[in-house]
Amino acid sequence: MNMSDKFFHNILISFFLVGTLYANSDFTIYPIFFSTYNSSGGEWHYENKPISINGFGLGTKTVWDNWSIEARYIQIGLFGNINDDIMSFSSNQSFPYIDGSKEADGYWNEYATTKISYIQKAIKFDFGKFDRQWGPGLRSIHISNKSPSYPQFGFEWQIKDNLKLTYFHGFLKSNIPDSSLAIYYQNQFSKRSLNINRSIAAHRLEWNPTDKLTVGMNESVIYAVRGFDIHYLLAIIPLYQIENYLGDTDNVQLGCDISYRLNPKLTTYLAFFMDELTPEWIFKKNNHNWFAWQFGLNSNNILFKSDILTFEYNWTDHRIYKHKFSVNDFYSHDQPLGFWAGPHAEEFIISYEAQINKLKLTSKLTRAKRGQLTEQMIEDNYNSIFYERYTGIVPFESRIVISSHISRNVWKDKGAINIGFEWIDWENAGFNPLLPSIEDVSHISKSSIQIGFTINTHEWFH
Repeated sequence: MNMSDKFFHNILISFFLVGTLYANSDFTIYPIFFSTYNSSGGEWHYENKPISINGFGLGTKTVWDNWSIEARYIQIGLFGNINDDIMSFSSNQSFPYIDGSKEADGYWNEYATTKISYIQKAIKFDFGKFDRQWGPGLRSIHISNKSPSYPQFGFEWQIKDNLKLTYFHGFLKSNIPDSSLAIYYQNQFSKRSLNINRSIAAHRLEWNPTDKLTVGMNESVIYAVRGFDIHYLLAIIPLYQIENYLGDTDNVQLGCDISYRLNPKLTTYLAFFMDELTPEWIFKKNNHNWFAWQFGLNSNNILFKSDILTFEYNWTDHRIYKHKFSVNDFYSHDQPLGFWAGPHAEEFIISYEAQINKLKLTSKLTRAKRGQLTEQMIEDNYNSIFYERYTGIVPFESRIVISSHISRNVWKDKGAINIGFEWIDWENAGFNPLLPSIEDVSHISKSSIQIGFTINTHEWFH
């Protein structure tokens, strides 16, 4: 089955399922389309070559009684300077795979999400395959939507007016082949492989002691090899305690965030992520405290009634997200579940957004930086061998982006036209954190024009 046949097959199946399940209910089906062209590749790729990403599909949204369902399927085509690393140093969500077309130019991908929810008074259950992000910032350092969406289920419980508990369990893609099953998926003309199981369980308690203050506390665990572990279904018990009870084979993370509204126009926030902690070494240079930090400040109603200006800084230690047993890495599809640039990284952002009638202005200045992350470094982490940040054969990769985009709503606000400009200075472009090599990197400065059009989705502008 070729890509076009596959697309129409999936569309027909979607129509059939929706029509069968909701024949007695009101529901909405809408078309989805987007097309975005970047004259020099933008931040998708460091080379000064054009890239275009286009997609079309269907979405549905249904609400009846206590149930709701949201689903989208999009067939995506990529043209121009495309390879597997197109989203490796981009804050955009990564693709689960990229396939070369057998019958035409370009590459193909699919985007499919479904979220089914049941709401009963103070509790909401949801399950499906969708994205999730925790925290008050533009980015997230604990649970973000950088990796492709993954199957999950969970709930939100509004315990009190000012206290909410969120829990979910997700099934990740480890990208580690299960050699014990390889024999069943290979023959003289074909070969496939299944991945070793990797899962995540996480819960978050969000408290509003006052109208101005919000405090969030997170905990997550990555476990692998076995199937669904019922121990991690106990949503109100500390995951750290369960991980120790099971023999300390899994990977636990802790985090918290605080958001405080200084006045009606100004809010500040702080987020903290912890992968490991050794209190007695906390003030030593060679410590065992593996942290990530986020500081932010945003102000609204500056020049226009609906505008917002944000300053944000994110910093990750080189030792977080990775585990001594790689099967327990805080990753899915080889993409971090937390901060988009992964460990050993940082980013400073100034962002301004304003809505003026049907026009939306978005301007940003970002400086992102990441260092190497070799297998030797991961081994040294667990042997308490000190590593000086941003050192090695290629110390780091750094990129400055100054961008401005204007979009105008069309088609009764269901669509939008976008025009933008980016200036990019990319130091050590082509850097591979796992295998850094001085021969593979270069310093590139470029400008890029971006033109885009969307219908019923606004996620592919930049």
